[in-house]
Amino acid sequence: MKKKIWKRIWIVLFIVIMSILFISAILFIFIIKRPTQIGNFSKTELNKWNKITLGSLVKSGDGSEYYLLTKRGTSNKWIIFFSGGGMNWDEASTAAPITITGMLKGDAPTYFANIPFYKLSTMGGILEADNNRNPFNDWNFVYIPYSTGDFHIGNNTITYEKNNITHVSYHNGKTNVQACLDWFFNNAAQPEKILICGESAGGFGAAFWTPYIARQEANTQIFEYCDSSYIQTKRWADIIDSYWKADFRNTFGYAPESDLITAALSYDAAVYPNIIFLQSNTLYDNLLINFQKRLNGVLTEDSEYKYIWSEQMINSAKALASSHKNYYYFITDYALDAKKGTTPHTLSVSDSFYAAKEDISLCNWLYQSVERGLRKSKGTGFIQ
Repeated sequence: MKKKIWKRIWIVLFIVIMSILFISAILFIFIIKRPTQIGNFSKTELNKWNKITLGSLVKSGDGSEYYLLTKRGTSNKWIIFFSGGGMNWDEASTAAPITITGMLKGDAPTYFANIPFYKLSTMGGILEADNNRNPFNDWNFVYIPYSTGDFHIGNNTITYEKNNITHVSYHNGKTNVQACLDWFFNNAAQPEKILICGESAGGFGAAFWTPYIARQEANTQIFEYCDSSYIQTKRWADIIDSYWKADFRNTFGYAPESDLITAALSYDAAVYPNIIFLQSNTLYDNLLINFQKRLNGVLTEDSEYKYIWSEQMINSAKALASSHKNYYYFITDYALDAKKGTTPHTLSVSDSFYAAKEDISLCNWLYQSVERGLRKSKGTGFIQ
């Protein structure tokens, strides 16, 4: 009798497992979005993401395939978007890339070492394809993936040991970006406008590479927008030049400082007064606070540290706004967690792009700044 019961149990379990596998396969085939490999951009379907291979020199951090994503609109305006995705700064962080298993286990995030197969499914907000509520829907998009942990600027190869196995990590950000931008320069014929964007680590990349793009497109109106990109640490110079081998001063024209994004935007805004610089941050960004704590060796669960980070971020925006007439900020406490006292990380690539408001939504603030010339900092009440 017991054998029959167990047999039935095993049959039920087998059916359940096979059903889960079948449903997962269906979801993978029909829900997980994938880009289409293309050759001629001008003949691609409107508002559909496409994959462009860039040759043998580009690669992701783990040595896997790296490629560019593009989306064709109806205008001659272009968005160049630098993806975010964490960072690594020493052997321990390099040996702990973000994986699905790690996310399920709750591991501390570090960086993506490859381009996730589900990448397109995570691209919402300003990046969402064929969304009529997105005022940038008719723009052409160049999306620069991020899978090297080096803020899109590295030029080094790291060998490390994990579980008694030797691994290689490629800080190939500089080569990857240059290949992506070469494609853009060759395919974007006399753009009417260029909006250079980036979120999280990509916001740093956007700030670093804006002058390079501006020199190539001297006759085009250019805007630059950073979303949720603020970490202050005295370790930047060592990480950037010793670990990533970015040769930063020779490459970008100024030295990396402890307040890295302020140094980048201040340099850009001063050297290129005709470019409009835009920046958004949430008041107590949960992810950026944790990254800054890790980089600065703050090991305790200090609930007060969020105020240190927030004050530094606010002071940065205040200093940039007072020094440069071509800089504007959007600071918000949108979706403040009443229990943790923190706010979300990044707004531009999710539904928060439309929902986050400071008397105007982030989406409309950015659109009016770029398309209508209505430029005004928002969240001024947070600036003391």
